[in-house]
Amino acid sequence: MMSSALPRRLNHYVKLKRRALVVVQARLGSSRLPGKALLPIGNMPIVVLAAKRAGNTELPVRVATSNDRLDDPLVKALLQHGLEVKRGALDDVLGRFVMATEDLPDQTTIVRLTGDNVFPDGALIEELLAFHESADYTTTDSISEGLPYGLSAEAFKLAVLRQAAGKATTDYDREHVTPWIRRYCQRKEFHPKTSVHDLSSLRCTIDDLADYRRIADIFYKVTDPIKVSWQDLCELLSVQASYPRVASRSKRSDPVSQLTLGTAQLGITNYGRTNAVGRPGGDTAVAIVREAIEHGVSVVDTARAYDRSEEIVSRALRLYGDRIRVITKLDPLDGLDETAGQTEVRNAVDASIYRSCRELRVAEIPVLLLHRWRHFSACGGRIWQRLLELKSHSVIAALGASVSTPQEAKEALEEAEIKHLQLPFNLLDKRWVTAGIDRLARERPDVTIYARSVLLQGILVGSPTRWPQITEVSAEIIVKRICELTKQLNRVNRVDLCIAFVRGHDWIDSLVIGMESVSQLHDLIGFFQRPALSQTEVELVTGSFGPLPETLLNPALWNVK
Repeated sequence: MMSSALPRRLNHYVKLKRRALVVVQARLGSSRLPGKALLPIGNMPIVVLAAKRAGNTELPVRVATSNDRLDDPLVKALLQHGLEVKRGALDDVLGRFVMATEDLPDQTTIVRLTGDNVFPDGALIEELLAFHESADYTTTDSISEGLPYGLSAEAFKLAVLRQAAGKATTDYDREHVTPWIRRYCQRKEFHPKTSVHDLSSLRCTIDDLADYRRIADIFYKVTDPIKVSWQDLCELLSVQASYPRVASRSKRSDPVSQLTLGTAQLGITNYGRTNAVGRPGGDTAVAIVREAIEHGVSVVDTARAYDRSEEIVSRALRLYGDRIRVITKLDPLDGLDETAGQTEVRNAVDASIYRSCRELRVAEIPVLLLHRWRHFSACGGRIWQRLLELKSHSVIAALGASVSTPQEAKEALEEAEIKHLQLPFNLLDKRWVTAGIDRLARERPDVTIYARSVLLQGILVGSPTRWPQITEVSAEIIVKRICELTKQLNRVNRVDLCIAFVRGHDWIDSLVIGMESVSQLHDLIGFFQRPALSQTEVELVTGSFGPLPETLLNPALWNVK
């Protein structure tokens, strides 16, 4: 006898389908992979495959594209495959979504997909809809669940979309459709489940040629590209990943790789206390950056003060587009006097920012940090005010700060516009936890925290003879204890221990580490495959060292001769 629950469940899904619409966003004007929406996968254009997979359980699907004539071939292809198409403004994608759904009632649930992501299918969308129910807004958070970057979908009430269209005014909000909704509406996070092991370092979106080749190869192996489940595709993606990749951590669905590539060594001659090889050649430096990206690194850290670093980063990133978040830092402005007036400050700040834009070959800097926290309040606050103005003009996408002391970190975390914070942290440095910075960081989940000086410019893993000469510090005793802990905790070497210690702190999102060779990078990637220290192990390491002076913990205070 059939269970009474089954008909009720089927009836529930029928109701979901009747009051829901999947809208796939697509256009041909990709700058990194022009015309990608029409590239073939599974014997059909990418956008057609994305739409048909979304509707493979009979959910209604529409494709929203632009009314620009350059998208005419896209419309023609979609119509030839029997898909419904709506056209709207090229740049106002939020307005385009409203136009594409203007015939539907407010209570309709809209599911937003992008045409360059062919992994989501009808089954995933139905799970999302069932979880969504009466919420204003629901999104996947695949990275935190160990799923590949790009396996995403969003659901929201049409009434909420129309409200956003009436109130969102910035270009960013209009272009990306849901930022206003995420800020002001009730939010739920849907965590899709699969038996596949951690794939958070992998990608299933199609942003560049390497992505296209990867995903096309996966679909070449399946019998039915429209019906194959998203879980089976994840399984194939995991098999395809033949080399280790750095996993990501996610904050509000904004993934960041646990390793951030530091590039001071790539730009500055003989950077670092233990550097014995000098600055690598230009081709080697570019190879290091590109190899890091191929292994899952999604953030590159540079600075105006790192000599050739920005130019090296620019050369390396020409093939990767939005796959990488570039962080750079304001010039130290050493020649700017505290009494400088508004015009002088403006000129100094603009010179730094526009030089970074030129070297990085970007119109908008993704993340700009203050290289000196004192610049936040220096010159009567005019430096920071100018940066806010440049952000409002879309010259800077996000602001942050590099700090050296817990007090500076506290002040930075009190500033709402600070979204990225970089601080020195390693197994000798107790200042941050003692001052409660870990608690403050958890209270600001919108801020990404980066730890630098994980190896303390290499001295933690080098010879005691390379340490700075500080009267109250015995390098030999500290190095001996680090070696003992390495053996006691079954770590590969001191580098492994130092990295695992910092990774054992959940308030740290990413570790900024530099290197001078590809072989060093491969070693680091291996250490990131190993488990972080447990809380008990972290406490053991922390308790192994007494308080140490800031003259050791802050390399800027070392008496380097």
